[in-house]
Formats: sequence, C-alpha cells, structure tokens
Amino acid sequence: MGSNMAADIERYFGATSSAFRGLARVFETEKEWTKRHNLIHRICQQHLDRLRTAHECWELSTRFWDKFKIDTKESGFPIFQHMLQLENDRKAAGDRLETLATSRQIRGEMVEMLLRHRKHPGGLQRKMAERLYNETLADYDVFFTHTTPQTVRHSVNRRSGRPYYVVQWASYDGAANLPLIYVAVIEDSSDDASRPPPDRESGKKPWPEGEAVDGLPNRDLSSAFCEFVQAHSSYSLTLTTIATALDKDFPTLHPKQMRRFVVGPFYAGGFTSHNEEVQRILDKVDDPNNMWLMTWTAQELYSKEERPARWGLWGKSAPEEVFHIDTDNLDCVRQGVSAVERRALIPHEAYQAVYSQGRVDEILGDYECYIASGDRIIRNV
Repeated sequence: MGSNMAADIERYFGATSSAFRGLARVFETEKEWTKRHNLIHRICQQHLDRLRTAHECWELSTRFWDKFKIDTKESGFPIFQHMLQLENDRKAAGDRLETLATSRQIRGEMVEMLLRHRKHPGGLQRKMAERLYNETLADYDVFFTHTTPQTVRHSVNRRSGRPYYVVQWASYDGAANLPLIYVAVIEDSSDDASRPPPDRESGKKPWPEGEAVDGLPNRDLSSAFCEFVQAHSSYSLTLTTIATALDKDFPTLHPKQMRRFVVGPFYAGGFTSHNEEVQRILDKVDDPNNMWLMTWTAQELYSKEERPARWGLWGKSAPEEVFHIDTDNLDCVRQGVSAVERRALIPHEAYQAVYSQGRVDEILGDYECYIASGDRIIRNV
C-alpha cells in the first residue's frame, strides 16, 4: 500500500471512528424516542456496535494487509468482499491466535528493537495488529453479511387472539455496500402457533435481553422463514416487495409492520466522491477527523387492513395484507413505504463550512440534522 493511500485509509478510519462515537451520543441524547421505542433502540444499538467493531477490525487489518478498498462512489463503506473476509477470518481466529506470539511477547520484542537495536519495529507492529485483529474477531460480535433472524418479543394480539412475533435481523448488501437493519412485527394464525408464557402475553412486561429466540417460536415455519429472509434482504427490494412476498409465501404469517434502517451513505472529505457538492465543502474543513457526514434512513411499512380469506370456484384464497403507502409523499411512493425519515450527523466544523456558504437547505434540507460539537449533540438547528 503506497504512502499516500495509507494516509488516506488512516484518515478514513479516523473519520469513521469519530462518526460512530457521534452516533452513540445521538442514541444517548434521544431519550424521548428511546423511551417510546426501547426495543427498537436496543436492536439498532446492538447492530451499530457490531458495525463499529467491524470497522475497528478493518482498521487493524490495513496495518498488515496490502490492499483495502472502500466504495468511494456510492456508500462510503468498505466493499462487500471485505465483509466476507471478516466472516472467514472469524472462523479461523481461534486457530490463528495459537500460532501468533502473545501481545506481551510482541511488546517485549518491540522494546528490545527500539532500545537495543535502535530500529523501527515495523514488522512487529504488523504482527501486533494481526494479533489484535484476531483477538477482536474471537472475543466480540461483529456485523457480518447476514445475521440469523431473532424473535425478540413474543406476545398476543388481544383483538385477533393471534400470537405475534417481533423479529429482527441485519445484512450487509453486496451490491450497494450498505448495512441494513430490519425489524418486523408478524402475526401467526397457524393452528399450532406457539403461544408465549402467560406473563408475556400482554407484551407489556420488558423482554429480557438474554431470551431472544433464533428464528421463529413456530419451529415448523422457522427454517423456511430464515431462508426467505436471507433471500429477501436486498437494498434493491422495497419493504412493500418484501412484505408482500412474505404474506404470499407464508399463508399463516401476517406481516403487520416492517422497519428498515439503512446506515449510510457515509461521506469522507478528500476520500469519497459520491456527492461532489458535499465533497467540495468537506474538503474545506481543517481537521481531518471532522471531514465527514454520516447519513441514515428509517423506512416503515404497516398494514392498514387484512382482507379475510375467501372461498371461490377454485378453492380458498388466504388472508391478504393491504399495506399503506403515503401517496402524498413522493419519497414514500418511490421507496414503497408508509413513512420515511432521513437523518444526518455532521461535525460542528463541517456544519459551519456548509452554513458559511449558505448551502444548509441544499445539502441538509432533506435530513433531520444532528451536529456533533465535542461531546455534545445539537439537534434540529
């Protein structure tokens, strides 16, 4: 990796590190939203923590890998192949650590090289980075290409009498190079649908973090549902497309609500190039750690009614969900959703650059904006 490229990569990961710290503070300051949507907050925070860990692993890997590629023209995140590499390395991390010198041994060799031989321990630094990379993969949860769906709440709809599941999963889209987080509320009308314990039926009692169930509580449908989700988590599919296909393929599963959180695009001054106007402004920021803009989108789709099963000459048709699309909002129509929210996080110095040029409405007008100023988050400026 050339010196200029190495410097660019180092600056990029400095920017992503600042962005993830800022996102964590955004979640801490959104107390009202967190109180109303505690479960969704926990889900998003869990996956963002995993994504942050993935970026920490990637940063370590650049110290001993020769090549590393960022999708500079679209998402601003590492390309899909690096996510696949993380998954492969995670499987081998334990065995690889047994072949590497310990951190203490490497530090001792570095001290000896510096003090006794007065040489720069570049090779040992690469060994240390590889050691830390594999330790992180072995010890922490990391965002991967696809996570197995988990049921994080199991209750009963008092109106319909059906059990319902709140299911979450995440994926890293291979074409768009974007992290995606999904949360769905699904009713189950199967004759043998699993019912929650009596103390969980109301859905009011908090769901313990350690009681999530892989797949669905309905074990007869769980495997097929997980396969469906893995094949239908692409960013190119609208929520309407996903929910309609789910409703059709599983006659006894009724998707009542679906949310998708799209993390990104991420803009890094002097590095990414997917928005020239944004890039020109970020390039004017003095501090490299403040030359960035993180955006994310929250999409929501909900069912406004369920058409009951019908009998006809050719047999019985299954119940069918009718999903609401906000036709007064062109963005909702284009994305196939009931509601959409765009949000952005930008360092104060970068925001000042946007403001000084009178470009706030042009650059940030479509977003609910958060400004990171030191340890503070300023909202809705």
